[in-house]
Formats: sequence, structure tokens, C-alpha cells
Amino acid sequence: MKTTTNRTMWKKLLTLTAPASAAFLIFTAAASAHVTVMPKESGTGAWETYTMKVPVEKDINTNKVVLKIPEGAEFQQYEPIPGWTTAVDEAAGTVTWEAEGDGIAAGQFQRFTFVVKNPEQQGELAWDAFQYYTDGSIVEWTGDEEADTPHSVTTIGTDTGEAAANAHGQTVSSDKAPAEEEPAVSDPAAVPADGAADTTVPDTAEEAAVPTDSAVSDPASVPADSESDTPAASSNNVLLYVTLALSIVAIGLSGAALAMRRRK
Repeated sequence: MKTTTNRTMWKKLLTLTAPASAAFLIFTAAASAHVTVMPKESGTGAWETYTMKVPVEKDINTNKVVLKIPEGAEFQQYEPIPGWTTAVDEAAGTVTWEAEGDGIAAGQFQRFTFVVKNPEQQGELAWDAFQYYTDGSIVEWTGDEEADTPHSVTTIGTDTGEAAANAHGQTVSSDKAPAEEEPAVSDPAAVPADGAADTTVPDTAEEAAVPTDSAVSDPASVPADSESDTPAASSNNVLLYVTLALSIVAIGLSGAALAMRRRK
């Protein structure tokens, strides 16, 4: 009886708590679906590539996004997105992305990439964004981190040795480049004309007269009566004639023997 009663109580508790748990999960997912700009940290004066992520937290589509460039930052470039038009208003300091079609559907998100030159001073960049829905409603992501719709913040700092990107997308370090090592020979006049820097000049005439054991490179210096490793051409011709004569004799003998067999 007790076992049956316990099971009945657990079923009732699960029935009551299931809707509350589902509602809590939905609320948590909606609360975390903020418009964010990455990275969260960057260097002073760097040409940083930022990415704004725009999720849809309603059951209707987002068809327009407006981003306000923080004061001190300089907007440079944007990455075109198929199906979206991009408009830069330098006077207002805003960049607007507007969908040509349906836009971002419920349960989806879209990334918008752009390049900004960071300010030379340390501080924070607050990215105010305005998310437009197809029903005409606007969510203003302009509050602080404690607000329901906070703006994204990037901290601009400088560290010795911290690398940043320049206008060409190349990595540049704030440290000074180490001095290049001096070449072995700094005076061109000190290098011999023939390039043989390691050649030593003999101190006396006797040292200069000592011959070196090296191969003979001048054919004229070889004595005329020196022996050669190649046999003479006349010897080769004699051997060829002897071999040919022996072959003819062998053929003749073979023919004569065959003829005698046929006669028998």
C-alpha cells in the first residue's frame, strides 16, 4: 500500500512541476538570446574584425538591424551578406543591415562582420544595437549589463607584446623588433676580389713554393709518354678481325659437317 501511495504522489509532483520547468527553460533561453559583438577584448589602435551575432528571440522574423559605432572608434569596412543590403551613415555613426527577403527566422541567428579601427586610448566600446521585427516592434540593446536588453561591451587595452592587426590584416606586435645581427664582413673592401675570404697568404717564398697534392687540371701538364688507362685503338681492331675470322671458320666447318651427313 505504501509503495502504491508513494508512486501516486511522485506522479502528481511531476505533473505539477513539468510545466514550471518548461517555462523556466524557455525564459532562460530567451534571456540569454542577446545581441553580442565579439571579440570582448582588443588592443588600442588596432584594425579589429568584429562580428555581431543577432539571434531571434520571438516567433517572428528579424528583418533589420542597426548598429551604432561607439565614440572614438572608426568604421572601415563590412562583409557583404547575400540577401542583405548594408548602408553606412557616417554622419549618424550607424551601420544598417536590412533583409531583402524574409530575414532571420525564429530559432535562427545571423552574423554580421565588419572592421573598425580602435581608439588609441584604453577604455570600453559600448555597442548599441537596434533589432527590428516584421511586426514593427524594435528591441533596443542599449542598456548596461544588469538590464534586460544590455549592449555588448569590448574592452580596449594595451599590453606589451600584445599583437594587433593593421589595415592590411597583418599581425603587428607592439614590441620593437630586435636589432639585426651585423654581417661577418662589414667592409666590402676587406673581401678579396675572387670571393675567397678564407684563403691565407703564405708568409714566405718557401711556403709558396711547396706544391700541393691535387689532381692535375691542365691537360698540357700531362707528360706525352705517360701511360693511359684506355687500351690503344689498334689493339681493339686486331681483336675484332681475329674474332671475325674464327667465326667464319666455325661456320665453314659446320657447313661441311652437315653436307657429309646428308651424303651418308
